[in-house]
Amino acid sequence: ENLIISMLELDEWKFDKILSDSIIKIGFEETLVQLMHPFFVKIGLLWQTGSINPAQEHFVSNLLRQKLIVAIDGQAPVGRDNKKNFILFLHENELHELGLLFYSYLLKKNGIKVIYLGQAVPFQDLKKIIDIQKADYFLTSFTTGITEKDLKDYLIRMSETFPEQIIFYTGHQTSKINGSLPKNLNKIESVKHFQEIIKTL
Repeated sequence: ENLIISMLELDEWKFDKILSDSIIKIGFEETLVQLMHPFFVKIGLLWQTGSINPAQEHFVSNLLRQKLIVAIDGQAPVGRDNKKNFILFLHENELHELGLLFYSYLLKKNGIKVIYLGQAVPFQDLKKIIDIQKADYFLTSFTTGITEKDLKDYLIRMSETFPEQIIFYTGHQTSKINGSLPKNLNKIESVKHFQEIIKTL
């Protein structure tokens, strides 16, 4: 509730203090899992229903984005010979990258190589990247509104274009998918779920 108040009031000091206190108590990773992830799920719902000003969501998103980038930069470089290789990206119409940044942090923290492409990546560019740099896994997220058909079509296109890669997908929009998908498509149900996946890689 205090985080929501700090967002509504555009109070950077209050937001930063809540975050810093939590990091001191339970650490950066657990603060993101236990505090920030549920918070952003909640404000995502508030944003979609028009209950908050998009500028307020951008305000807190950018504060957390700064902290994530610093945390990612603080991880030790992953060796070139590392066999585990992830490409992280968002599709052409997707700009919400906080979740993707957090997954990048988790992967790098666990010594896994990340090629981070970020927001709004054209599909044809993914094919060019694979030609340049081999990768075992893709990871993408869907937050911005998209129809179930367009989402399934996109994922199936990914599966068919990259049959040798495992494709992880997550995000609020994926809850609308019904029916089976190709075997190389794997849904990330939660941050905790992805932490468990990392242990098996």
